[in-house]
Amino acid sequence: MAVIARKIADALLDDELIDLELEEDRFVFLLESFLLKDLRIEDEIDEEATAWLKKHRAHLEEGSTEWEVQMDRVKEELAVARGYVIR
Repeated sequence: MAVIARKIADALLDDELIDLELEEDRFVFLLESFLLKDLRIEDEIDEEATAWLKKHRAHLEEGSTEWEVQMDRVKEELAVARGYVIR
C-alpha cells in the first residue's frame, strides 16, 4: 500500500493539485493510513453482507447472479447505514 500511496502523492504533487503544508513523507504516511482504513471498512461491509445473505437468503447459491445482485443491495444498505460511499 505504501507504493500506491507514494504514486498517488506524486501524481497529486506533479499535477499541482495540492499544496502541502506538512512534510511530503508525512503526507504519504497519512494517505497510506487513509487507504488502509478505507479497505478495512470495505472488507467489514463485505463480511457483514455475506453473513446476512447466508442467514437470510440461504437458498441462494453463493456466486450466482442472484447472489451478486443481493450482495450489492445489502452492501449498499450497510454502507449507507455507516455513512460510507462504496465505489
